[in-house]
Amino acid sequence: MKKSTADLRGVVRAGYEIIDYAEAFRRDGELRHPIERDLLTQLADRLPRGARVIDLGCGTGLPYDAFLAGAGLSVTGVDFTRKHLDAARRNVPGAMFVEADLATLPLADASADAIVSFYAIFHIPRDEHAALFAKIRRALRRGGLLLVTLGTSDSLHGVDDDWFGAPMAWSTFDPPTYLKLLGDAGFEILESRFEGAPSDDEYHLWVLAQSAAAAAATATT
Repeated sequence: MKKSTADLRGVVRAGYEIIDYAEAFRRDGELRHPIERDLLTQLADRLPRGARVIDLGCGTGLPYDAFLAGAGLSVTGVDFTRKHLDAARRNVPGAMFVEADLATLPLADASADAIVSFYAIFHIPRDEHAALFAKIRRALRRGGLLLVTLGTSDSLHGVDDDWFGAPMAWSTFDPPTYLKLLGDAGFEILESRFEGAPSDDEYHLWVLAQSAAAAAATATT
């Protein structure tokens, strides 16, 4: 039976209310992989101090929002798991956090200098990913940047009945499809890397991108 959008969202929301995210993944609250530190540093270095960054699916705010806020950026985190938001407000008191579904939250045009999303987009139905990328592109100011982690498998709806103590769901495209969707949305890929290996349980695509018009203008100056 085909799973509905509500099925997937319900599994994800309920699962994250049960799972202790920090215990499972980020007990020390530190960046755990060289790709993370490198690409986050690249993002921060490209932005002026005080630039507005929106984190879609911010979780507990660690380690990414803490890193970005520590780099002098103005961070707004978005998540639909209340206990994560409570933790994020404690962990990164200098940032602002909003309870909302990252896919349906309205984003004002040209309202952000950068938008990031880590290990979150693959928790919403993949049929919504193209529209989400287009919305992100519109929300970015000229020269705006996008840094995301994406899935690597072609899977309409995958469910694990016991993922760190609770059911969890994913919906993903393969990397070539994601790169095409980003290009179609108006992004120029600055860098893409794989975290892990195809045989690993955790195998992800990292992408740092910029609005195509801004990237072209930079290249001609």
